[in-house]
Amino acid sequence: MAFPYPGLPGGDALRLLTLEPGRFFDSLQGTLTPVPFSAKPKYLALSYTWDDPTPYQSAFPVDFVAKQQPEWSLDDEDGSVYVSPESCRGEATLALGGHDMPLRHNLALALRYLRSTSQPLTLWVDAVCINQDDIVERNAQVALMASIYSRAAAVVTWLGLNRTGFWGLGETSDANYSLEAGADMRSSYLRGNSKMLAPWFAEHIAAKSGPRNRDILESRAAEKEALERMTVVNKLGNAMVIKTTYWERVWVVQEVCLAQKVFFVYGPTVFVDTETVQSAHQKNGLKVASGMTRMLEARDARFSNAMRLETLIEKFTAQMCTDPRDKIYGLVGLANDVNPVENLGDSGVLAPQNDNGDNVDFIIDYRRSFYDIWCDTIQYLFRCPYYFVPAHLDLDKDELRRLRHERLTNLVRFSGLVQNTLQDEVERELARLTSAFWTDKPNVHLLGPELFPRHLVPARGYVAGKIVDLGPTYADFVGSSRHQTVWKTKCRKHYRKEFDLEKLRQMEERYAAKILDYDETDVARITLIDGENFVAFASEEDGPLDNITTSPTRDNRGAIMDDIMSKRPTNSVPIPLREGQVCRFLGTNLCMGLVPPETAVGDWVIRFWDCDAAIVVRPEEASDPKSSCALVGRADVADVWDRKGPLGDNMANTALSRNSYGSSEDRRIDMVMSWHTLQRITASIIT
Repeated sequence: MAFPYPGLPGGDALRLLTLEPGRFFDSLQGTLTPVPFSAKPKYLALSYTWDDPTPYQSAFPVDFVAKQQPEWSLDDEDGSVYVSPESCRGEATLALGGHDMPLRHNLALALRYLRSTSQPLTLWVDAVCINQDDIVERNAQVALMASIYSRAAAVVTWLGLNRTGFWGLGETSDANYSLEAGADMRSSYLRGNSKMLAPWFAEHIAAKSGPRNRDILESRAAEKEALERMTVVNKLGNAMVIKTTYWERVWVVQEVCLAQKVFFVYGPTVFVDTETVQSAHQKNGLKVASGMTRMLEARDARFSNAMRLETLIEKFTAQMCTDPRDKIYGLVGLANDVNPVENLGDSGVLAPQNDNGDNVDFIIDYRRSFYDIWCDTIQYLFRCPYYFVPAHLDLDKDELRRLRHERLTNLVRFSGLVQNTLQDEVERELARLTSAFWTDKPNVHLLGPELFPRHLVPARGYVAGKIVDLGPTYADFVGSSRHQTVWKTKCRKHYRKEFDLEKLRQMEERYAAKILDYDETDVARITLIDGENFVAFASEEDGPLDNITTSPTRDNRGAIMDDIMSKRPTNSVPIPLREGQVCRFLGTNLCMGLVPPETAVGDWVIRFWDCDAAIVVRPEEASDPKSSCALVGRADVADVWDRKGPLGDNMANTALSRNSYGSSEDRRIDMVMSWHTLQRITASIIT
């Protein structure tokens, strides 16, 4: 039977858990109270992982059954009298208002160690306070998550329980729940200071609720004294510090970064600040986890541009979560350039948003498809205030031009980064075209959102090379030694400088080894792409893509986009002559790789900043460097060994500059494409 959650009041609100005091072996009990934000509730927010953060923690018991005929014992630790349990188990419930709520193992451990023997403790715990089965409520509460954690008096990070000193615990990770382990757990609880959080919180709230202390120095001294008292209670030193997967989870990023204060809890031991927890790691002979360092650095930078959503996704793309959507939603609340809001509609369909940077709402809705969430995240680049500068600020024109250029050149890379962050679910979702969700109106769904104000996306790349030779098919290349050997000699037909030939041979050696490991999916991505809604053209200084964001009205921006699309080439892509198979190619500027079978000599290969995304386009006039181009398809390009340097993508930075390589040739190229085309170009790219 589902747990009967008390309803939430109207407006912004949350439920709070009051964890009742009890002895260590007592069952967990509390009350769940709905509270509006307007009541300014006081609470601690718990940050933890739903699964156990260490491989052996699952062996700890979390629930204890009292003896029917109690035998009172004298405790050696504090001289109190207690009743030893009759049995224990690895599953626990939380009694709330006459109903039992099942708890996950890690959360049950956390609540047992955080509970005081004498004081109630008011907590916000997502698994307890949110009805996870109500998708509408879940959307609304996730949209409020940033406010919930930033309003908390402190965030308590539960990092897990160390097995050190628990002699009753089995040596394996099996569920070896023993009373001896329970006795050791209780002993560590009594010797630690985690039970002191409730008394500290009560004192903290009392001080905040009384007459305001105008002496800031005195107030800070009192707070410091209270924390020192909590530290002194700990008799376990640094023994409980362990390696934990806590720092690998995505949700804990905003929970730690947004907190007014952070407590770090290892079982019965509480560290009251970042300095002491890092010192404890070092004193215990443990390397500070890279995830911990990265997160604490982000906390220190929480008021800077490092909190842009674009930057956060880049930095924390490897963080783990159960639902890939949370790899985006878990960072939106922390970002300082978007506003997380719930979708108030009955479905995942969104109302149109502005594209002038005034107000950037990011919809939290778990009903939305991965494709839609990907589109939401990409269009943020064209709506975030970082790229829009109000006229009254009178920013230097060169700086405005730099911002526009940065956004256009980063679009393709960011699109691929977001697909990778969503763990390739966008690509897999689009492949399932036979499901009921897609068979209704798939083309309408693939349109994506409106920008400027058409269902099209602008981007900027550069001409990496012009194709001068086409070689064996991929199948022939990997299956025939002769085909591979003959292809290696082709470079002498088009290059004569020994320096160039040496580089090409180095590239060929690495690339041949790389593509031997390609699977069917990798090869299938190198394919023809419908270019009906695509056009590429020479990138002019303050050209149409630069002007489109500065145009004052929606109608003007739409007119610019329509004018761009009117210049699409009329030449069509012919039927391939090479049995429809992907093949090797060689181009100018040391460009080589794999292209779709529709490719012809004279086509151009376009690359993008700081990633391996590449496409083949066909110029309307091959001899005209300013010719508009049609899309052929996606390519796979070998990297020059020194493409990247200390300042990033050296090759792209040079090519995207005016008159690259000191020549008169301008290699920058602008383009407009459909959302679906952008998705296909950037699926599973390396960034």
